[in-house]
Amino acid sequence: IATLALASVLAGVATAAVHLAMVAYCETHRSGQLFAVLDPPAGMDASEIIAYVSTTAGLENLSEFGAIYWPRIKVLNPSKTVYGAQGDDGEGNIVIPPSGDICGVIARTDNAREGGVWDQPAGTETGKFARVVGFDTDEVLSEDVRDLVFPHRINPLTTGSGMPRYIDGARTLKGDGNFPSIGQRRGVSFSERSIKAALQPIRHKNNNVDTRAVVSRTVWAFLKNQCDLGAFASKIPDEAFFVDFGDALQVSPNVIDGMWGVATTQPAEFIRMRVSQDTRQSAN
Repeated sequence: IATLALASVLAGVATAAVHLAMVAYCETHRSGQLFAVLDPPAGMDASEIIAYVSTTAGLENLSEFGAIYWPRIKVLNPSKTVYGAQGDDGEGNIVIPPSGDICGVIARTDNAREGGVWDQPAGTETGKFARVVGFDTDEVLSEDVRDLVFPHRINPLTTGSGMPRYIDGARTLKGDGNFPSIGQRRGVSFSERSIKAALQPIRHKNNNVDTRAVVSRTVWAFLKNQCDLGAFASKIPDEAFFVDFGDALQVSPNVIDGMWGVATTQPAEFIRMRVSQDTRQSAN
């Protein structure tokens, strides 16, 4: 199972202090091996969530190791005794933070196919919700409104005519880092964890040319498999990734030094089309 551990805000606890602590925990205390899924504070419209992310909490462009979504979601009332017969919207539905359902979408995407961790958990197919019946605000149904929040690294949740309710964005909080999309960042974290585990049997072996060759082949084989699964920008190994554990990098006799890198691909967030008159027939 490719799914990495995901951090999710406790229901109703979506504050700047909590969000900043979550991101710091994932990026720093857990060495980037966790990813924070952040809920929006309750009842915020587009202008309010933008102000919260960019100013109040200072989340915009903060880290690759977290993402925030907006707005909160409506689900069917699971208990009229607990939540009341009318629910939160007077129609029997309750409003809840979306992080739990988003984590479910991410886990489903991870396990839909081998290499699914590299896929973006967003869109009308991969990012569709199973139980969501509506949103805290219909403002998010407007493309113009979504165009306002999207540049601030906020992933809107929406729907449209003939579409399911789905996640309309796969951006991390940081746009100018090495891996600005959720699929990229989590895919690289998954690779780091997998390679580290694969290299454990090599620890404490004599540090010589043969041992370093085994290390290099192990890392190369893993990345080649990810390459074949379509994880990178090319399926040609020399264009998709590199591995270097050569003699020139060795500094300490009891440490095997090396590096590897990957050319990841970003999601196609927009489709741009131009429409023109077809004059081919008249030209003949």
